[in-house]
Amino acid sequence: MNCDRAHDVLPLYLSGELRGEEMTDMRLHLQECEHCATVVQADRELDNALRTAMLEETVDVSTALDRFHERIAAPWWKRMPQLISLRMAAVAVLLVFALIGLPRLYVHQAQRNMALAAASDHYDDLVLLRHPDWEYKPEDITHFMEAQFPHKENLLASITPAGASLEKVRVCNLRGTSYAHFVFMTGRVETSVYLLANPEGSPSYQAAHLRDGDHGLEVAGFSSGGLTGMVVGQHGFVPTMDIAHRLSQTL
Repeated sequence: MNCDRAHDVLPLYLSGELRGEEMTDMRLHLQECEHCATVVQADRELDNALRTAMLEETVDVSTALDRFHERIAAPWWKRMPQLISLRMAAVAVLLVFALIGLPRLYVHQAQRNMALAAASDHYDDLVLLRHPDWEYKPEDITHFMEAQFPHKENLLASITPAGASLEKVRVCNLRGTSYAHFVFMTGRVETSVYLLANPEGSPSYQAAHLRDGDHGLEVAGFSSGGLTGMVVGQHGFVPTMDIAHRLSQTL
């Protein structure tokens, strides 16, 4: 099993629905592939975070129990307004948590997972050289840009880091989403820019920033009204955060 297939069956694996030979292949792949194992661990951490978010504190309920006992001693017609108010308050708290807390936690973790996938793809493409389907020729790159980003003139010039030149480009699969993967050269240093066109009207967001300690890579995300992306490069050699910040302001 390769990384792309592992990403495809990951939801079934996490939910316990993967069976038979594919389950065996997935387990073997996770033993051999540190990147995929990291992604699986991150998804499991998200599940655990969602479960524990509701149980972070242990509350002293003795006072509440005393009040409850006092109230149930009163006639039922006096207790009814209080019970209704308490139930409505509890429902309101749960709705606020569900509508605000959980989506933010999920989005943060999803962005982190996508950043890890970009770091893994950068390493696979530029160090292990696993993918041969690159476009190098200027005319092929022009066709690629027209097909992937129509109506976005001068986009290539806008995403090119200062002092760099485009080496190659391809479409890659990051956790089931197709990104354009641009590789720029500054001297002998390679910088990856991953780019995805957002649906019209999509809001921008604060994208993830992290380091892949295993390979010394740094990932900085960016988002604008029309494009989402990530910059990946060697930590200490590529100013990923500066590049990402500029792209979030200019695209």
